[in-house]
Order: sequence, then C-alpha cells, then structure tokens
Amino acid sequence: MRKRLPKTKPVDYFDPQTVLYLTGSDNYSQVHLVNGRVILSARTLKWFERQWPVFLRPHKSALINPDYVHGLLIGSTLRFPSYVVMQDNVQLPISRRRVPWMICYFK
Repeated sequence: MRKRLPKTKPVDYFDPQTVLYLTGSDNYSQVHLVNGRVILSARTLKWFERQWPVFLRPHKSALINPDYVHGLLIGSTLRFPSYVVMQDNVQLPISRRRVPWMICYFK
C-alpha cells in the first residue's frame, strides 16, 4: 500500500509585483521579495521570464523587476563591467551586449 509523505515545506504563493529580482544557478532560482524574504524555487529563470513578460533579463543569471531599479552603473570595458542597482542596493551584472538596450530602456 502506498503512503503519502507529508510536505516538508508549504507551497509559497506571491504576487509578482512583490518580487525585486530573481537570481539563477543551474535549474534553481532564488526569488528575492520586497520584504527581504528569499524563496528557493526549482524553476529556471527562463520559466519565470515566460510567465512574467514585464521582467527584464540583464544577464543570464538574473531577472529583474524594472519597478524596483534604483539606477545603472555603466562600466567602460570588461575590466569595469556594468551593473543594475536595485532598490535594496544589490548590484546585478549586465551582460556587455545588453548594456545599450538597458540604457535605452531606462532613459
């Protein structure tokens, strides 16, 4: 006879407007919320990007909510890369090919 194992953690539901940004590694994503909570998800950033088309992808390892962007730090070379500064002062990288697009988006 099969037995159902109890859940170890409850399922988290949250509004996309409460998400500051997401960072990804392999097939996991960390969802950073406005209240400071971080939720680990077994979904990829690509999945979240399809679900939430308003979010921007400045780098392969990050997905950001443009409503919570504080500013941009634009570097000139690979030695001085560019970053998106979020509302909580976290700096997320911008890939060099997406820098011009990010500058135009936030003008």
